[in-house]
Amino acid sequence: MKDIFGLLRGQMELKTKEFPADDFLIRGLWKTDLLFRPSSNERTFNYTYLLAQTLGQGCCYCPASVQSDHTIMGTDAREVLRERSPTSIALLDSIFARIPRHAQEVHNLCCDSVEKARLRTGIIMREAERLLPDGKGANARIVNVGVVGELLWRLKEKYRNVTATDFDEVIVGLSLHGVTIDHGNLTLEHVREADLAIVTGMTLATGTLEAIVDTARSSGTKLVVFAETGANFGEEYCREFGIDAVVSEPFPFYIFQGATRIEVYRRE
Repeated sequence: MKDIFGLLRGQMELKTKEFPADDFLIRGLWKTDLLFRPSSNERTFNYTYLLAQTLGQGCCYCPASVQSDHTIMGTDAREVLRERSPTSIALLDSIFARIPRHAQEVHNLCCDSVEKARLRTGIIMREAERLLPDGKGANARIVNVGVVGELLWRLKEKYRNVTATDFDEVIVGLSLHGVTIDHGNLTLEHVREADLAIVTGMTLATGTLEAIVDTARSSGTKLVVFAETGANFGEEYCREFGIDAVVSEPFPFYIFQGATRIEVYRRE
């Protein structure tokens, strides 16, 4: 099983050797608690995220108990990346924001958050439909790992066999759009049985992404990652780890008013 965070850190070290050190000085760390429900189709998101700023910006969803370390302010982010943690992921994401990358598609959404939620879901759905095996149609087996109600609603409109898993104890066991939410501990079982898994980027922070990637590969399951956490890793995910498609959403996210940029990366 590959250590995805460790390998991303190694790629970063190689790719930033010629950059000025000033590009990666830690200029900002923000921790924000949020409640958000863009439509009646969606559940209420109750999360905390950590935003890191060098010259780029990076983000990681995190437990509310995470504390920012003021002693690292003004230091080179590359020198304080240690073991995987929300702070390290957010900082690494901010560094990758400065590394040139080449998305297959870029969508600039300039509208309210309700419309952006609908458009974002459509982008994820198109990647899912592109990857589904021919002939499966409405019988395709799909799992949503990291539940998004708007996405689940759209999936259930089109496909019969939809399952979902999440680590949020508030929604585990509930039925959303006719889908009972199973605990995240059952994720690998669902991925193994699915034709397609649509997975949140938060799995990098929970330490479950590696096992999901390995399980998808061994079972022939196609894999789409939708990423706010580690949004700037999309190209690396596809090229280095064999993820079929990544829908990346660098901060500021669709939940905010104003402009949101969504990038699509595909495994070649």
